[in-house]
Amino acid sequence: MKHEQHEFLFADGPQPELHLAHPLDDLFVAIAAAWGIPVGRDVRLNLASSSLPELTGKLELVRSPDLPLDGREPLYLRLKGVLFTDREIANWTLLD
Repeated sequence: MKHEQHEFLFADGPQPELHLAHPLDDLFVAIAAAWGIPVGRDVRLNLASSSLPELTGKLELVRSPDLPLDGREPLYLRLKGVLFTDREIANWTLLD
């Protein structure tokens, strides 16, 4: 039985997801809630006591915080190779 390609291109229902979710998305959401910082997202930020210019890029965890999550503990971060803690951030803006 010969099938035409167009027979397989259309289907009823929701759009299929085109990519898999990042395995740490749930952790990033929990950290964002506890610390109020968008880890894993593109940001623009300034550090409080730094001679560095404004940094732009993906905000990364240097190491995962201890469980249970406690926003009063320092969170070790990296952006563009610069290491700092959440306490050193003067301000940030979400870019994505």
